[in-house]
Amino acid sequence: MTRFRFLPILLLVAACSVPSNPSRTGASGVTEIQLIDGRNCWNNRCLRFDSMNRSVSVAGKFPVRAPRDIDLRGGYVTEAEFARMFQTANMAYATGVGRR
Repeated sequence: MTRFRFLPILLLVAACSVPSNPSRTGASGVTEIQLIDGRNCWNNRCLRFDSMNRSVSVAGKFPVRAPRDIDLRGGYVTEAEFARMFQTANMAYATGVGRR
């Protein structure tokens, strides 16, 4: 019984750290984050990206279009652009909520 007492604490600690996407340093010295179809994480912020529809979403929210001024063709975005995409996705309607 005492062996299982620490199991919830271990699960909580393991869930706190999210692996970040691969990154590189751009020509101007800015960190660029690689975007892939599916789940993308940076600084414990995760979003889902769909290159076919150019949409982003976060858990529990409907997908929305990525901001137009962000160039997604190269497969890399800056940290500021990733933060804007996350903010845009976070402002979407929650699933199960909306206009009637």
